[in-house]
Order: sequence, then C-alpha cells, then structure tokens
Amino acid sequence: MADTPLRRGIGWYRHPVLVIALLTSLLFYVPFLVVVATSWTGTSFIIFPPQGFSPHWYSDVLTDPEWSDAFRVSLLVSATGTVISVALGTLGALALSRLRSRAARRWLRTLFIVPMAIPPVAYAVGLYSVNLQVEVLQESLTLLILGEALLALPYVFVMVSSGLGQADPALRPAASTLGASWPLIVWRIDLPMIVGHMLAGAVFAFAVIFDEVVLSVFLAPIGVKTLPLQMLGASQEALSPQLTAASTLISVFAVLLLGAFSLLSNRRAARARRLARKAATA
Repeated sequence: MADTPLRRGIGWYRHPVLVIALLTSLLFYVPFLVVVATSWTGTSFIIFPPQGFSPHWYSDVLTDPEWSDAFRVSLLVSATGTVISVALGTLGALALSRLRSRAARRWLRTLFIVPMAIPPVAYAVGLYSVNLQVEVLQESLTLLILGEALLALPYVFVMVSSGLGQADPALRPAASTLGASWPLIVWRIDLPMIVGHMLAGAVFAFAVIFDEVVLSVFLAPIGVKTLPLQMLGASQEALSPQLTAASTLISVFAVLLLGAFSLLSNRRAARARRLARKAATA
C-alpha cells in the first residue's frame, strides 16, 4: 500500500478513526433511510419496517392544496429572502474590505456575524412585537421575508468575505491608478472574483431560509403556512406517511440543488484552469 502523508501522520490511529467516522455517518444516513422507507408504506400510519408498498402518499402530498400551497409559500419566501441576503451580504463584505482601520473591520465583522449567535426564538419574538405594531405587516409576508433574509445574511457575508480575502490586494490600486472609478472596479474586478462565493452563499442562505420554522410560527399571516410549518403541524396532529413523503421530497430537492451548485462550481473551476493554462502558454 502506498505510504501517503496521511498514513504517516496518523499511523495506526487511522483504523479507529475510520471506524468512528463510519459510525458517525450512520447517525445521519440510517434515520434518513428509515424516513424514505416509511414513505412508501401501504398503511395509513408510520411504521418500520413498512408494511406493503404504495406510492400514493407522494401523490397525496403533491395534489393536496395544503402541502402544495405551503411549498409555494416557502419557495417564494426562500427565493426572495435569498436575493435580499445575497445583495446585503455582498455589499457589506465589499464595504468592509475597503476599510483601512483594522479595529473598525473587526468590530463591523462581528456585528455582521452576531445574528448567527442570536437564538431564533428571541429574534422572532422581537420581530413579532414589531409585527403587532404595524397592521399592514400582519397581512403580508414582508416581515417574514425580511426576517429570514437577515437571519441568512451572515452566511453570505462570511462566504463573500472569504472570497475577497483571497484576492490580490494590488489589483484595486492598480485599476485606480489607471483611472478606473470605484463602480468600475467593483464591476470588473471584485464581482468576477467573488461570483462563485456569492453563489455558495446563496445556496446556504436558501437552505437556511427554506428549513427555518421558528420565524414562520411568529410571523406568518393567519391562514398562511410555510412548508416547515405545515410539517410541524402534521407531526403534531397525526403521524401520517404524508409527513415522511414530504420529508423525502424536500431531501431530494436539496440534493438536486446542491448537485446543480456543485456541477456549476466544477465547470467554473475547469474554465479557470483552462484560462490559466492559456495565459501560461501565451
């Protein structure tokens, strides 16, 4: 067997580490496989191992107005919140990268990341108080979308800041010396370097918003449910296989989303390598 650096560094410890890693992965995959299996059951309640085989629970979820409406609401909230969080997070990262004071950058970076540490319940209660004071907000998804966007903003900020940190610091001064204005520098230098990180931040933001339920409990208008809120209600009323079917569909949707992002990232990386090879041979 090849004597790899990892083999030399870990030594005989690699075997128990591998076993622990495999057992840890089972903590995720086994429950997920149970959910998938019970979604195909022929009975009207969740039981494992499943009895019978029937796909009608998936058709029930896809044709039931409550589930389809909840999915559309979640898609609207997630898409709109993602756009807002990507815009604000990217602008914040770009502005912060231009500050010369290191102390100011540290403090402002902390303020951008703080929402990740705030308990969602406390955040939701504060927004709920605002919701009670403005009657117009109670009848729309505006405050829910804004709240979800601010909750996902730190993820975008961290990803974009990471991309800006990898950039050559001499590019901006060089472009400014050549007469480029700051909007042109942002458009021609900054954005091309961080577009991949923006997409990564968008994927994280969408996943966070789509799966978030606490804000929906407090801020969703009466009679309107997001998909996580619909699933929460279904789990409290009756453990129907509709719940596991919906969970499986969401998981498949997440896998397709991550797969599309991975494919796009790989294509961008391959294109960057081709351009680098052309520049080296020119």
